[in-house]
Amino acid sequence: MDSVDFDALEHQAHAKMPPASFAFCAAGADDEISVAENISDWRRLRLRPRVLRSVENVDTSVTLLGQKMSTPIMVAPTGRHKLFHPQGEAATARGATMAGMPYCMASNSNILIEDVAAERKAAPQWFQLYYWPNRAEVEALIDRLHANGFTALVLTVDAPVGGWSPRAAREQHEPSPDILNINMPGSPMARTAYHPDFAGKVLFPATWRELEWLVKRSPMPVLVKGVLRADDAVACAEHGAKAVIVSNHGGRHLDTTVTTAAAVEEIASALAGKAEVYVDGGIRRGTDILKALALGARAVLIGRPAIWGLTMNGADGVRDVLEHFRVELVRAMQLTGCASLKDITRDLVAD
Repeated sequence: MDSVDFDALEHQAHAKMPPASFAFCAAGADDEISVAENISDWRRLRLRPRVLRSVENVDTSVTLLGQKMSTPIMVAPTGRHKLFHPQGEAATARGATMAGMPYCMASNSNILIEDVAAERKAAPQWFQLYYWPNRAEVEALIDRLHANGFTALVLTVDAPVGGWSPRAAREQHEPSPDILNINMPGSPMARTAYHPDFAGKVLFPATWRELEWLVKRSPMPVLVKGVLRADDAVACAEHGAKAVIVSNHGGRHLDTTVTTAAAVEEIASALAGKAEVYVDGGIRRGTDILKALALGARAVLIGRPAIWGLTMNGADGVRDVLEHFRVELVRAMQLTGCASLKDITRDLVAD
């Protein structure tokens, strides 16, 4: 897969998906400004390559939460994968495993935790949590995740209420007993937040108190996803979070936010020595990954492109997308004079 093929992948997936599935995958909030700018802001950044460096052997390995990974690339938590492939998140996890990269499973997945865990082999798996009002149900989930070998808990905090997407609202997914949010309390039929029934309702009421409790209760390290401000990021670390994921939810809930490319450096600087920093949103090239690392991120998460690969070819498609990103990152490192991730420093990106 080269860059031209990769650009065509979204269009191919669009043609293969049912209209409601594509609307859910592609949707952004309101005018979809943040969706577009997440991509364009990475592309606007310019590189200042070094020359005459030895780049015959490139090492992309990194340590995340104390565990060595082969690359700083992982699959972001996205929900309802049975809308895109019959094997759902089991295929996504298998593809990530084949690529040797971590997978972060979403709360609103359609496959049981136990079945996704069975796909792990050597690849680590994390779990993205929407905090539920019933603490006993959260505790039961935490214990179940730990028993199945998940190694991190990712609390999403940027969607206390659902946003509004006109695109997704016009193409509503019809609830089906074959597609359940099977790991959520009561295993409800999968629906999207872009439905009039959910408008304005507080769905996931996490506060600093819940974060502090999760950190104490979870045997796994807790990360916080959905942070765009340095002061919030520092407070997350002070409440015990081991890492922060800089994210605007792919532009899906609040439109016209700052982009993740614009926010990551300030947050990384504020958290230096306090917590690790990862970033998602709009990453479409290996050069985007290199820029994110230069601005202080330790790793990146890939969301929509993994779904395109899943749609087209199941687990093999997910693997191919992740491998494409890895190959592009290696090439970008070689062309900027970086033999390892420690060589990717701030001066590679022009101010």
